[in-house]
Amino acid sequence: MHLYIGGKAQGKRAYVEMAEGGGADIISDYQEVIRRQLRQGQDPIECLRKLLSEKPDVVIICDEVGYGVVPIEKEERDFREAVGRTMCEAAQAARTVVRIVCGIGQRIK
Repeated sequence: MHLYIGGKAQGKRAYVEMAEGGGADIISDYQEVIRRQLRQGQDPIECLRKLLSEKPDVVIICDEVGYGVVPIEKEERDFREAVGRTMCEAAQAARTVVRIVCGIGQRIK
């Protein structure tokens, strides 16, 4: 698995398409996958583990959501925490981790 992270609208998708090519199995906006899982009462980390066992070569693109002002709403705070913890798990399992800022990737693993 390859993990690409970065802030909203930082050129992640274009960078990944250039780096991985057109044939890669890409899941964009993984933070929204996690949001849906939470709303359905699923454990995002367990869902990630299942995904990786079924698709070990998947490419995950996820927005970083843990920076900035802490939301007042409990659901949003829980969402931020779930994304952060799930991406920690993903980063441990990933062959590569790249952080993208302004369309420029920096390999961190």
